Amino acid sequence: MIFRARAPLRISFAGGGTDLAPYVNERGGLVLNATIDRYAYATLRLREDRVVSVRSLDLSASLDFSVDEPPPFDGNLDLIKGCLRRLQPEWEAASGGVELYLETEAPPGSGLGASSALVVATIGALAEWRRLILDKYEVARLAWEIERRDVGVPGGLQDQYAASFGGFNLIEFRDEHDALVNPLRIEPRVIRELEYNMLLVYTGATRSSGRIITTQIAGLSQHRTPVVEAMDRLKQLTLMAKDALLTGRLDDFAQILDEEWAAKKRTSDAVTTPLIDEMYQEARRLGVVGGKVSGAGGGGYMFLYCPFDCRPAVAERLRRLGGEVVPMAFTPEGMQAWSWQPSPQRVPQR
Repeated sequence: MIFRARAPLRISFAGGGTDLAPYVNERGGLVLNATIDRYAYATLRLREDRVVSVRSLDLSASLDFSVDEPPPFDGNLDLIKGCLRRLQPEWEAASGGVELYLETEAPPGSGLGASSALVVATIGALAEWRRLILDKYEVARLAWEIERRDVGVPGGLQDQYAASFGGFNLIEFRDEHDALVNPLRIEPRVIRELEYNMLLVYTGATRSSGRIITTQIAGLSQHRTPVVEAMDRLKQLTLMAKDALLTGRLDDFAQILDEEWAAKKRTSDAVTTPLIDEMYQEARRLGVVGGKVSGAGGGGYMFLYCPFDCRPAVAERLRRLGGEVVPMAFTPEGMQAWSWQPSPQRVPQR
């Protein structure tokens, strides 16, 4: 029997950073995001010996250990170790181990929430195997605790909830422990039009979000006025972006993204790079209405609202600068888990 789960990656339209402590605990956070048709997958298969074998198919990382000697956190697949610690059975009574295969359709540091989506998918596969019933909030909360508390990866809260719930969501955070996910009822024609005019561009390099987030947290912890004011502005723009989407004012939505990007850059000097600035300025010059880098910034993916008649020129210019335009579509589903019984292999008859 195979147990499998997938969780979608996401685009962060507005409010990213306001879900970071201490800001979220002192002033509350607000984010607007949507999931796309790129996924993280986790596949679990039982084995007869008492070995746990983990393979990352896209990162060429691996891990093997005995169920009787769980490994420490040492930088190798620590997030997956955290999932196993939280959701593993009582190994003493277990008759065998497991094989766990991982795959993500975007690299870590992409700005699309890939790491959190992989944790959510792994939780889904393990829960499917163990027949655990977890609601979407429980999955998201558990993923956050594994990443932030157990493993100690710095970051916010939005990625886990986006991967668990799916779709277009306005997510409110009263603090680190209180989240409310508001699914947005956007007209299908508005989603289709947004999707048609959206360019998703890989900037040519991934980045470690940890350094960016650490500088933002430092600014917030020291109550630096420019950083706090920028975060306050991000929340205001998030509400404006939500209203523009719900009313189908996509040009206004794109212009709000432009303001959002300007405010985001005020939260840390590491949010942008000279190459990202050049790409964005050139795209704007050629007709893009607005856009921003997804996630913490510093690299990864950029998304742009680009009217159809200027798309060829924008795409060609970005390619010359080292970018890569990739296809995308929005998806309404969050994490999905299922089991599968492969057909027995038939022995060819002679």
